[in-house]
Amino acid sequence: MSMFKLSRGMFSVVEIEINSHCNMACSYCPNSEHERLEKGEMSTETFIRIMQQLKEIEFKGRVSYHFYNEPLLCKKLDEFVVLTKEFLPSCIIDIYSNGTLLTKKRLEKLFELGVDKFTITEHEGTKPGYIFKKVYKDLDEAQKKKVHFQGHEKLDLSNRGGLLEHLSTQDISSVPCYIPLYLVVITLNGNVLPCYDDFYQNHSMGNIHDQHIEEIWNSEKYNNFRKLLREKNGRKSNPVCEKCTCVRW
Repeated sequence: MSMFKLSRGMFSVVEIEINSHCNMACSYCPNSEHERLEKGEMSTETFIRIMQQLKEIEFKGRVSYHFYNEPLLCKKLDEFVVLTKEFLPSCIIDIYSNGTLLTKKRLEKLFELGVDKFTITEHEGTKPGYIFKKVYKDLDEAQKKKVHFQGHEKLDLSNRGGLLEHLSTQDISSVPCYIPLYLVVITLNGNVLPCYDDFYQNHSMGNIHDQHIEEIWNSEKYNNFRKLLREKNGRKSNPVCEKCTCVRW
């Protein structure tokens, strides 16, 4: 039974920042020029609190373990995968990774623990001998169906809320944005963000240690934020969205 009244149109994607570090600094990522506000690894206590709250709203969507981090660097990744499936058996776990640390043995172990899918990108500046290229070739057909492997040239790049001006200066401030209608980001310390492009957390909607995630989602502040962005010129309501060049439907 849910603690709070469910609204129509609940989010279907949760991206959880389980660690802050990455072993790459791509030119199309803010990590190449900026520093994360929250650092380290997510505590088990915070992760369990997130899982409990998602269980209470009967969440069955996608769970991923990234914001601007490489999740395979997280020492607690296996523990978090197991906890996710224990609390949310019907969810889809999709690990987004650069693949530099993903051996076949590691991939098979994570599948065993409950990972449903991997989305792997061979990023720019990848060193010779990139391990996942060989790993992918050695996968059987059943395994390949669970792995989306792409090169960085296939990425649909944006300027990350205006932080990376060298990528694009196109003005799309009149175009509605629908990302906050279906996705939430939860940072290392439990802050809830409406978008993965909010690197500096300018629009934190609340913290799961202070409020239930459903209460945060249904808050007047969050509802007004989503409503404005659905309207033409709604991006102009705040500087991060106004400068952003990301379009998702």
